[in-house]
Amino acid sequence: MPFRVEEIRDRAQRLQSAVARAHYRLRSGLEERSSLAALYREHRLLLDPAVLPAIQHELSEAHGDERQCLKALFNWVAGEQIEAELAPLEDELRSWETGATVSVAEREIPLRRVPDWIIRTDDRGERLAWEVARHGQIEEAEALRLDVVHREREAVARLGLGDYIAARERLLGLDLRQVGRIASAILRGTDAPYREAFAEETDRRIDTGRRPASRSDALWLMGMRWLGRPFEIQPLYPHVRRTLEGMGLPLAQDGSVRVDFDRRPLKDERSFTAAMEIPGEVVLVVCPLGGWLDARALLHELGHTLHHAYSSPAIPWEERALGDDSVGECFALLFEELTLKRAWIEAATGLSGDALAEYVPLASFLRLYRLRREAARLLWELELASAERPGQLADRYAELMSDATGFAHHPVTYLTDHLRGFRSGRRLRGWMLSAIVLDRLEKRFGGEWYRNPAAGQFMTEILSAGQRENAAQLATQLGADGLTADPLLARVERWRRA
Repeated sequence: MPFRVEEIRDRAQRLQSAVARAHYRLRSGLEERSSLAALYREHRLLLDPAVLPAIQHELSEAHGDERQCLKALFNWVAGEQIEAELAPLEDELRSWETGATVSVAEREIPLRRVPDWIIRTDDRGERLAWEVARHGQIEEAEALRLDVVHREREAVARLGLGDYIAARERLLGLDLRQVGRIASAILRGTDAPYREAFAEETDRRIDTGRRPASRSDALWLMGMRWLGRPFEIQPLYPHVRRTLEGMGLPLAQDGSVRVDFDRRPLKDERSFTAAMEIPGEVVLVVCPLGGWLDARALLHELGHTLHHAYSSPAIPWEERALGDDSVGECFALLFEELTLKRAWIEAATGLSGDALAEYVPLASFLRLYRLRREAARLLWELELASAERPGQLADRYAELMSDATGFAHHPVTYLTDHLRGFRSGRRLRGWMLSAIVLDRLEKRFGGEWYRNPAAGQFMTEILSAGQRENAAQLATQLGADGLTADPLLARVERWRRA
């Protein structure tokens, strides 16, 4: 019996909700064991070889909005068929991560808590010791992670959509090599100011001695412990809510939006937003690590949360939940920009005078550090995708990432930094789109747009459309000449003058 698209769409909605819920419970530390393989077995109808041809048949006769929705559905189901094949390995890897521990000087902690310790440790020798111990544990799972890379390639090949990069481009709707060229332009265009700021901030804060600045040093800088406790998440969150209310963008009080700031032993140190139903059930999740990093994470995930929570329930599910994730990333980066607004930071944290003057250049530098890491990671992933023997590219990863950031990256982390499916490409497009949206906000509503209800209305109109338009279409609608590096490089120059 042929599959009907209505049935496929219904099953896809249920699977999307179930996967989001499973990821939330696992990454938030509410469950110990990953059970993605079992979940995909429950939804095996979508894995049937006849499902994608059924969508393609409907696509051949569709037009307008329906065609766009069917393309999004096809791409998402194809992606989930890949994820279903990798689920047993992912379950194994996540189980290993949950149980792994590291030891330094007779103190043993969970592997997931190492970033926590590094941020809170002012002694550089001890920080480096925790970093080395973490690298030792990561190396134990290298073969498993490499197996995931090989299995993913095999799963993509079985879709019959061309070679690996061509297939991923089709599923993402991106020209990855073009985005790669933009990534190179961003690295070139920001190189001189970044090197200058890197030297300033590391010379001031880190006594490197004979050992070069490392990623653990970058993580410690993000804590900004010497400023005291102005970025504690609970005092900061009420101010964030007041900012949203002043803009006319309040978070729902009906339980459809929740926050999870609890500390749990197994909670993932990386913050995230879980969207089980869009817009009906969204959870903003932050694992408090301490310092500025928590404020940045809160504001970043707030942007994702608003994007989901304000998507109109009247538009099709595909336009709310699928499509170009660059749009959601744009809003995450837009709200993260508040960490560079002197007036907002002073009101939210109480920092003022010399402390505030010292804070702003460092926050600007760390924002640029993250941008350059994303650009370099995309270039690395393009090389990885083209390599016949990906296991031999660990040193190349360390070279690329260390050169782009100035902070030494260890070769053993080459697969822990890997974002499957070129998510780094969409993130980079989110950076570019955020620069365009911020420019429009500031031109229409002034530098303190976050105080203006009219700015909130402007954003509501964009948010309500979900992901109907992709990032390039939205950029054009806002009057930009597509997505290019230029507005983002201009934004970087403004960070320097902040």
